Amino acid sequence: MNVKVLLSLLLALALVASGATAWAKVSGPCSDCHTMHNSQNGVVDTTLAGAPLDGGPSRSLTKGDCVGCHTGANDGTGNIPYVTDTTAPTYTSADGATGNTLAGGSFYWVATGADAKGHNVLNIAAGKDSNMPNLNPPGWDPAVSNSEIANGEATWSKQLTCAGTYGCHGPHGAEDDFQDLAGAHHGDDAVIDGSTAAKSFRFLNGIIGYEDPNWEYRPTKTARNEYHGVARKTISAAGSETDQKTISYFCATCHGNYHSGAGVSYAGQDTNIGENPWLRHPSDYDMADTAVGSEYRSYNQDGTYSVEAPVAFDLGASVTKGSHALNTVAFTGGKAIVTCISCHRAHGSPHDDLLRWAYSPTNDVGAVMSAGSGAGNVGCFVCHTSKD
Repeated sequence: MNVKVLLSLLLALALVASGATAWAKVSGPCSDCHTMHNSQNGVVDTTLAGAPLDGGPSRSLTKGDCVGCHTGANDGTGNIPYVTDTTAPTYTSADGATGNTLAGGSFYWVATGADAKGHNVLNIAAGKDSNMPNLNPPGWDPAVSNSEIANGEATWSKQLTCAGTYGCHGPHGAEDDFQDLAGAHHGDDAVIDGSTAAKSFRFLNGIIGYEDPNWEYRPTKTARNEYHGVARKTISAAGSETDQKTISYFCATCHGNYHSGAGVSYAGQDTNIGENPWLRHPSDYDMADTAVGSEYRSYNQDGTYSVEAPVAFDLGASVTKGSHALNTVAFTGGKAIVTCISCHRAHGSPHDDLLRWAYSPTNDVGAVMSAGSGAGNVGCFVCHTSKD
C-alpha cells in the first residue's frame, strides 16, 4: 500500500477512535463567505453583500465585513445570524412565539439614529452616542476592566467596533476586527470553556454558556441560550472576581462601575453584595438567597424560565454542545441569578437603554412598566411579582 495512503488511513482511524470533532463552527460552501480575488468577468465585483465602499476586496478574502455579512432578515433558516436589519424587524414577543430578532436584539434602531436604543458600533451607527460626553461606555472605569480593552484608556480615542481592542468579540489582542477574530469562525466549539475565542460563548473571549443553535429565533423555555452566572457574596477588588467566565463579568469589562467594586449597595456598608438599601440594580445576585415566600420566589409566576427576563445559571467550568438541560428555575444555589442581560439586549432593542421592555415614557415605545397595573408577568414584574 502507498505510504501516504496508509498514513492518511491511520490518521482517519485515530480521529474516529478519539471522537474528535474538528472545525465545527462553520459549515457549507466556502464561496458563501469568501471570494479569492473579488473579480468577475475581468472587473471588480461590487455586488457582494457588505463590500467595502471602494469596491475593493475585503479582509480575510471575505465577501464583506462583519456588518455586511450579518445584515439581513432572520427567518429561522440559514446559518448566519443577522444582527442588523435594513427594515424594521419584528421584535420578539414576551413568550418568544413571534418576532424575528435574535437573542442580542438588533442594531436597526441605533442605525437609524436612535442612539439610546443600541450600542453605537462603527459602520452601523453614524458616530458616538449623542447623549454621551465622549466615546466612553457608560460606567467605564479602566481600573475594573480588562487592560486590553481600549488599551486601558481613561478616555476612549476610537468608536466601539464589533471585535478587537475597541470591540466586544474576540480576544482584544488586535485592533482590526478580522485580525482579532482570525480562525474563530472555523474553530472547534464542541466544548465552550473560554480558552479561545472559538471556544467562548458567542466569541466573547473567556465567557462560557450554552449556545442555542438558532440564536434564540423565537425562543421557548426549553430552546434558548443558557447564560453562566455565579452568586457574588462580597464586593470584589478590581479584576479579582473568583469566576471571570460569567456574562455579567464580560459586561463589566466596559461598564465596570455598574458591577464591580464599590457603589453597589449602601455606601456605609459597601462590603457584602445585597446589603440594603441597594444603590444600583443587582447583578450576580441569586434570588435563591431571598426569603422563602418573597416575591422573587414567584419568578415568572410559576417558577419556569422566562425568555423575556432571563436569569443565569452556575454552569461550572465549561459547557458541552448539546448539554442544555436547565429548563426550570429552581430556587437552590446558582439557578436563579440576576444578570445584566436579564434586563438588556446586547446589540439593541426598540426601547431606550437597550432594555428588553419599555421602562420610561420618554422617547420610548410600548407600554411602560407601571406599578399596580395588573400587567402580569412581563418586564420588571417577572421578578418583582408583587409590584404589578
